[in-house]
Amino acid sequence: MRLVAVHNTDLDDWIAARHYLHSTPAGAVLRLEILDDNDNRIGGMLWGRPTSRHIDQRRILQLTRMYLVDDTEPYAESKALSKARQYIRRHYPQINGLITYASTGEGHEGTIYQADGWMMLGHTRQQRRGWSNRPGRIDRDLTPKVRYVRTP
Repeated sequence: MRLVAVHNTDLDDWIAARHYLHSTPAGAVLRLEILDDNDNRIGGMLWGRPTSRHIDQRRILQLTRMYLVDDTEPYAESKALSKARQYIRRHYPQINGLITYASTGEGHEGTIYQADGWMMLGHTRQQRRGWSNRPGRIDRDLTPKVRYVRTP
């Protein structure tokens, strides 16, 4: 398995077609394509600025989407996270923290993050309303999330 940075939105479309939310957030800072040993795309990650404006937007990156096909090698997600952190350390030295969220509504517990040494920081509150005040925008998952953090 190897990761390759891509500089177009083709990966966003590929993830959106397969991810349970069927969307990708705008504004990815880093797009990492996950390839198998034969250079076939088996997954992808999108990293962006934190969604919370209370978090340092210059020194923290948020994993906003990650998807891997189901029949990958064991522990592929955690291995990909480790490789992504290595890439971020090398190419984004100004980044000193990472954050991500696991959706409780989808039954996600953050096992892949725990396996890569991420620390659970707590839970978000359930949202009562989403983007309904903006035309054409909806939130697909308003359930509480488990917040995980890690150094790169």
